[in-house]
Amino acid sequence: DGIRDAQESRGLEMCIRDSLEVQAYQVWRTAFDQTVAHTALLLMAESSGAWVSQDRVDKALIESGPWTVGGVFNEDRYRLTSNAEKYAYRKLFQERLFDEQLQRDLFLNIRYSAKELDFIKAMIGEQRKFSFISLPFASYPDAELKVYGESNKDKFRRIKLSQILIKSSENEAREIRRKLEDRTASFEELARSHSKDAYAEKGGDAGWRYYYDLEADFEAKEPPLEGVLALEEGSLSPVLKNRFGWVIYRCDSPALQPDFSDPETLRVVRGYVMRYEKGRVEDYFLKKAEAFVDRTRDLGFLGASLSQNLEIHETEYFPLNYQRFYFLTPVRAKGEAINLSAAETNEEFFLKAFALAPGSVSPPVLLEDQVVVLRLDEVRRPPQEELALTERFYAYFAQQALQSDLQEILLKPEYIKDDFDQVFYTYIFSRQ
Repeated sequence: DGIRDAQESRGLEMCIRDSLEVQAYQVWRTAFDQTVAHTALLLMAESSGAWVSQDRVDKALIESGPWTVGGVFNEDRYRLTSNAEKYAYRKLFQERLFDEQLQRDLFLNIRYSAKELDFIKAMIGEQRKFSFISLPFASYPDAELKVYGESNKDKFRRIKLSQILIKSSENEAREIRRKLEDRTASFEELARSHSKDAYAEKGGDAGWRYYYDLEADFEAKEPPLEGVLALEEGSLSPVLKNRFGWVIYRCDSPALQPDFSDPETLRVVRGYVMRYEKGRVEDYFLKKAEAFVDRTRDLGFLGASLSQNLEIHETEYFPLNYQRFYFLTPVRAKGEAINLSAAETNEEFFLKAFALAPGSVSPPVLLEDQVVVLRLDEVRRPPQEELALTERFYAYFAQQALQSDLQEILLKPEYIKDDFDQVFYTYIFSRQ
């Protein structure tokens, strides 16, 4: 029970960490991209001789600056602010006004031809509704996981470890190991005072680690992990070089072989396969979807779904809305019982869906976390009120596209050295 609880805790920690890592990466990456664009616009303004009058800066500070309380400029608050802070606020507001003016000049009042607008109207001028079946990756069978696990047993061995990670030098790591051998300090004390990873504050306790998890910490094709998994309880590993520095492991409980009849072990295998062997899952469901399509030829869409115990879903009406350029009619299932958002950026989805004649069935379509098969039910003209919004919408779409293109251009290697990933994983979200 203790081992299972530790496994579950470790698995939960990994899931939470993965989720937080993705969220943190998106937030910081967006901030980085926006900062690059903002800096480029300021440099553009400077090189072109653009300027913002001091009167305009004064007006912005009075109307929405840090000294405005309830919409009214507060002189007492202003007098209590140091000159250095006042200068910093003026510079900030001046930059903001530069940015706003350049964005208006570049992106507002865009001129485009009538032919462009006619092309967009043609794209949204026909909406389609589909029936579909979904084969979600979450339903990948335990039997398949067991087959994979049995064929890759070594990856799922686990051992309970504590670790000390040193990033400064190998000599320091060797000195710490000598202290551990001489018992001049405890492992926990040395981990708290010297280790540079997420386990330091817990005295180095890394919990139960799987072989595949440890393997990811090393760059070598044949990492020295067999020796680690052979450690006896209480024994130390040599100083080992990994991707983050030099590490010393202590075995807190000897390595265990995987038991693939245990649901928790299968859950771990599922997580591994979904992350590192997703192609295997995709192939499995594509074959299953192809068998479904074959059955529709004899039994029809409804008969094939009944024979394989698959539920039929329906979409809302939507046009050829690749990349979701038209926000009024996204690709969406009725009642949103199935998430089809991945279809919006999937070119294959639209090519297969819009090649269908009414009543015909598509080949399998691979989306992000599922495979779908579509049947075209109806084709219609969009409501008149939607068409009436097209011209206004296209002006907005063109503006957003220009902003996106500018940001993409600014991030090209010839204009900027992009070290974001290295900095993010070193200082913001260390993987150790």
